[in-house]
Amino acid sequence: YRGLIRNNFVQVLRITYPGLHRFVGACYFSVLARGYIKHYPSTSGDLFLYGRHLPAWLQRIEAPPLLVELARLEWACHEVHQAADSSPLASEQLQAMVSEDPSRVTIQFHQTARLLSFPLPVHRVWLALQPDASSADVVDLPLPEEETGLIVARSDGKVQVTPLPWPDYRVVAALSHGTDVASIEQMALEYEPEFDFAKLMTTLLSLQVIAGCSIEEDL
Repeated sequence: YRGLIRNNFVQVLRITYPGLHRFVGACYFSVLARGYIKHYPSTSGDLFLYGRHLPAWLQRIEAPPLLVELARLEWACHEVHQAADSSPLASEQLQAMVSEDPSRVTIQFHQTARLLSFPLPVHRVWLALQPDASSADVVDLPLPEEETGLIVARSDGKVQVTPLPWPDYRVVAALSHGTDVASIEQMALEYEPEFDFAKLMTTLLSLQVIAGCSIEEDL
């Protein structure tokens, strides 16, 4: 009976981390999973949350950094896939974003979006591990050390992982923390005098990660 339960938890982890499973192979993944199960026994009937500590576990056992970062990315994909649907950005909210004083406007992001930074372009490996990957997605290892920012979002029920240039990622991260748009634009220009903030906002709108905006009322 204990063996059956253990195998069920291994299966849960395999479903949660399919790319990691493909990357390391079934045997090695099973070893990692059983070690995780031993140190992180389930304390809830909610299996959705069970694998959330796997990236920390891999780091604890000093697994290769690529495995740690791949697990971090896959957990974000898992959360985004399971997140509740969010309402689309209403046209009047978009108009408010454009017409109001940007120093009074802050942006809200959808629940179905995550921003993550990595010390290497782990998304290349993730893309190459997808069932529908093409031969063009083959990745040479080891990956270079390269600060990488990603947006993980869900569109039409499918999880998408989109890399951003590092300056763009820093701007989007600041937006997500509630900094007003005017301050963000100024910060972006300090990063890069030719920074195209309008282009970045168009990208965010096309990815459908903006839920709405808040406008500070006059005192």
